[in-house]
Amino acid sequence: MFAEAGYAAAATKEIARRADCSEAMLFHYFGDKRGIFEQVVSRQIADLVSEAEEQVVAALPARFEDYIEQLFFARLRIDDRDSGVPGWDISGRALSDPDFSLRVLQPNHARRTAVIADGVRQYQAAGQIRADVDADLFAELLANFIIFTTSLGPRWFGTGESDIRAQIELGSQILAKGVSTSTTKPPTKRAGRVQRAPRARAAD
Repeated sequence: MFAEAGYAAAATKEIARRADCSEAMLFHYFGDKRGIFEQVVSRQIADLVSEAEEQVVAALPARFEDYIEQLFFARLRIDDRDSGVPGWDISGRALSDPDFSLRVLQPNHARRTAVIADGVRQYQAAGQIRADVDADLFAELLANFIIFTTSLGPRWFGTGESDIRAQIELGSQILAKGVSTSTTKPPTKRAGRVQRAPRARAAD
């Protein structure tokens, strides 16, 4: 029902009818309409993590760069589907109700990040990622980039699929190179900025 009509238009009577139960039973278990919505969204997001991140980690590609790219594309593929509660409804709810983010989005985001971090540690153990890289911190960064590039960016700015794919390919290269064991660290001190000579003004 939420997927068809959105949060505002979804009627609890219709939700109860489709669930083959009474409104009173719904309110007993979920409290109110908001509680029903949050349960539906939480379950939907949890299922998406199982379909995306967990499947990528279960079959790790040989190269870390490919791992990053597959995480992006797995989320993009899922976000393209026309099923479940629309992303705009979830995003709008999160923006208007910070507590919704704490109750629903944050626990699922923590799970996504933990799954991604598990993959990062496996590449770290294989010697593809520097030992000084914090796997949890990198996973958090990667999870944020993925959700913005595949979901929020397209909704907010209308980014087309070809541009999204180009961003994913470039971003995967940059992120992988930044933590690679073959990456040379920059010098601790930078050369002073060269001062340009003032440009002479032409006579009026």
